[in-house]
Amino acid sequence: MVETIRRTVCAGLIASMAGCSSAVPPGAEVMTRDPGSAVEESGLVALTTVDAEKRFVLRRPAERAAWNGRLLVAAHGGSGGPALAADGTQMGTSETSLDDVIGAYAVEHGFAYASVDRDGVGGTREGLAIVVEFAAWARDRAGDLLGRDVEALYLVGLSAGGAIARYAAEDPALPFDGVVIIAGGAGDTATGLDRLARRVALWPAIDPRDHPAVGDDVPAVLAYAAEGAGTPVAARPLWPFIGSSASAAGLERALAGYGVEDLGAAELEGFRVEDQAERPGFIERLRRGDTSGQVLVPTIEVVGTYDDFVLPEILAYKRKVLADAVAGNRHRLYQVRRAWHISREDDALEGFRHRMSRMGIGAEAQTAAGEYGSYVRAVRDALDLINRWVTDGVAAPDDRTVDDGAGIMSGE
Repeated sequence: MVETIRRTVCAGLIASMAGCSSAVPPGAEVMTRDPGSAVEESGLVALTTVDAEKRFVLRRPAERAAWNGRLLVAAHGGSGGPALAADGTQMGTSETSLDDVIGAYAVEHGFAYASVDRDGVGGTREGLAIVVEFAAWARDRAGDLLGRDVEALYLVGLSAGGAIARYAAEDPALPFDGVVIIAGGAGDTATGLDRLARRVALWPAIDPRDHPAVGDDVPAVLAYAAEGAGTPVAARPLWPFIGSSASAAGLERALAGYGVEDLGAAELEGFRVEDQAERPGFIERLRRGDTSGQVLVPTIEVVGTYDDFVLPEILAYKRKVLADAVAGNRHRLYQVRRAWHISREDDALEGFRHRMSRMGIGAEAQTAAGEYGSYVRAVRDALDLINRWVTDGVAAPDDRTVDDGAGIMSGE
C-alpha cells in the first residue's frame, strides 16, 4: 500500500443495502496520514446477499477536483479471508489484495477504488452477487463523498475474481460499464474438466517430489505440457502447484456436479468430455453453468503465457467470443510472455509459497513463482484502455502478445 495515503479508518462502518444509507455512522475513528494523495475508508459493510458483514476498503483522491468520475470495483482472487505470508503468519486481509496490482495505480490516476473481502466465497455466482451488492453501495458512498454521481463503473477481477468479472461481463442486468479480467477463471468448463483429467493421469509420472531426475525431453513431460499444463516446457518450474493439486478424488467431485458418478479408475484416467456427450443431461448441465462468450460491455483480459491455472480455458473462451461478431468487437485478449498466474511483484505470491510448503513442494518451485513474468503494466494499461473505450468510444487495440513486463501499447 502506498505511503502517501491520508487514511480515514471507519472501524465500525456498517451500511445495510436493504434501504441502505451510505453515510458514515457517528463516532467513526479518523486517522490521517500525509494529506497529499488519497483518502481511505475501511471497515465492515452489511450485505443482505449473504446476510453477513464483510470487510471493505474505499479509496478516493483527496481533492474532489482530482477525481475523474470513475469508480473501479475490484474482486480479489481465491475465496478471501486472511492473506498469509510464506511462513504462515497473517499479513492482511483480501479486500486489499489487489492494491499492488491495480488499486494504488487507479487512485493515483484519478479513479475511486473499492474492494470487498468475500471471506469464504470464491469465483461463483454467489461471489458475483456479493460484488454486485457491494458495488451498488460503493457507488452511492463514493458519490456522497465526492459530491457528484459516479459517471462510469468498472469491475476488475483476478483469478477467482476474474471469474466473477467474466460473469458480470455477460449479464445484461448488471451495472458495470467495462470489465478487466486478470488471469480469470470460468473460461470454459469442458476444457477445464478435460485438462483436470489429464493432470490426474499424467502428473504422477513427472511429479518432482517423486521423480526429481526426469528430463525435459521425456515424452511424459511433453505430454503434460500439451495436455495438462497448456504451457511450454520452459514453464515447467511453475507446474508443481497446479499439478500437485490434481487428484482423482477432486476429479470425481467435479464430475459429480454434472451428474457423472459411475466411472471406474481407468475411465476417470481417460476421461474426455466428448466421450460423455450421449450421457443423458450431461451436456445440458455443462452448458447451464458455463460462460457463453457473449460479452455485453467492453472487456479486456490479461493473462500470462505460462499460466497453467487458466490459459487453455481463456483461449477456449476467446473462441466462444469470436463465434459472435458483436461480442468479438467488445472483447480483447492480451497475453504477457513468461508471466504466471500471479505476477512476480504481487505479494499474493507469499500465500502461494506457504501453500506449496504445506504440499511438500520444494524451494525451487517456490522461488520460481517470483522469478517469471510480470503482467502489472499490461493490467494498468488495460484499465486506461477500458476507460478510453467507455468514455471516448475508442476501442482497445487488437489482441496481441507482449513481452514480460511490457505494456499493451509497447512498440506503438
